[in-house]
Amino acid sequence: MRRIVYKKQEVHYKWLIKQKCRASFELFCQQLVANNAFDLPYKIAAGKIRKQTVLQSVKTSNGQFTNTIEETIQTIVQALFPTDDSKQETHVQLKKRETVNTYSSTILDKQFTKQEITYDISTMKKKAPGIDGISIEIIKELHDMNPDILHYTYNKCLELGIFPETWKKGKLIIFNKPGKDPSLSNAYRPICLLSVLGKILDKRLVFRITHLLHKNNKLHKQQHGFRNGRSCETANFRLWQAINIALQERVPATILSLDVQGAFDTVWRTSILFQLTQANCPQNIFNLVRNYFTNRSIHYFQDEEVWNFDNQRGVPQGSCSGPLFWNLVMDTALDLPLPQGSHIQAYADDIIVVIRGKDKEEIERKGNAILEKLLA
Repeated sequence: MRRIVYKKQEVHYKWLIKQKCRASFELFCQQLVANNAFDLPYKIAAGKIRKQTVLQSVKTSNGQFTNTIEETIQTIVQALFPTDDSKQETHVQLKKRETVNTYSSTILDKQFTKQEITYDISTMKKKAPGIDGISIEIIKELHDMNPDILHYTYNKCLELGIFPETWKKGKLIIFNKPGKDPSLSNAYRPICLLSVLGKILDKRLVFRITHLLHKNNKLHKQQHGFRNGRSCETANFRLWQAINIALQERVPATILSLDVQGAFDTVWRTSILFQLTQANCPQNIFNLVRNYFTNRSIHYFQDEEVWNFDNQRGVPQGSCSGPLFWNLVMDTALDLPLPQGSHIQAYADDIIVVIRGKDKEEIERKGNAILEKLLA
């Protein structure tokens, strides 16, 4: 009899513990999401909390495995952030570099206003700060106390065409790509934590350059990513229109889907600057962007060690201007002359080509010609 009573009380006790745990967790969640519904509970449920990456030996270019953490980091960085070697450039690339180096314009863009700087600061999202540790909360307090400080600083940068060196330093964070072999150097995804002070100036440049490109009609109509008024829906609708043409003409068609590997990290920066010259960019904006790309560096921290690397190509992951500058580069691919009966469009770094032809052989011939142009 006593055993039966004991078992009943034990079951009731376990039920009470479960109820109390659940009530406590619900209260914890309510307190966390009181100010932000997308805080920790949402991130946990959505799988957005990542475990810290533990680096191991990776294969080098000669097939050997790295022996030290320093070798591992160097191998991964070399794979993710290629160097810029002008000796390997084509004749077309050399001409573009010459155009960039000799660019001159009598047009100067107006100074930044206090209202613009205040707007950029107030709309800056709460993100992890860069190496300097200065968060957006600190910057907001500073700007509220004296808005003249940052207003003067950013306008001086515009006047001199100088993006401060300390704002060009990125704190490198490396994540494992899910399902990828961690012994391969390209199985990792890099994120650079940048100075928030630099990101505010970067953000203001995005507004000025976007306005310039809109005014000169330099944003390609077939790019649906990173564009106001464009989305997956507009990309899908445009794709449906291209396919529907083949259906109406009663001809066969095929779709090529291409993804640019390491898109942001391998961008040739001279191509971005060249696109700005074609848009007749004001000289002070051009000088500031050119300096923004000069002498950039990334720094990897682990325990008490730090490894420093030059960053010669690509647009910084996590920057405000990265998506815009990527679109400028992608526009060069979207502008390529294609065979008749072909349609090309992009969503960020994903390219889709629709090819129509009277038979399989014609479609293959057109497809090979398009791929040759895109990969040139």
